[in-house]
Amino acid sequence: MSPPGRPKDEFRSANHGGCLMCTEKVVHDENAKLDFSQDMSYSDYLHLDAVLNAQHPRSPDHNEMLFIVQHQTSELWMK
Repeated sequence: MSPPGRPKDEFRSANHGGCLMCTEKVVHDENAKLDFSQDMSYSDYLHLDAVLNAQHPRSPDHNEMLFIVQHQTSELWMK
């Protein structure tokens, strides 16, 4: 989608249409890292096991779980 007041072709040519060569140039110029296979996983980085196991409702009522998650989120945000 081109910005208002700018013809579509002009916008595309100015941005090279998102061509693969342009992407490769940016990756090279910015020394961007694309392979994360040898790095820590998303789950490990965020300690998701601990976060997802930090809710201990005392009843089966789903509203209690919502309460716990909302308040844990608020505490983390305000930390």
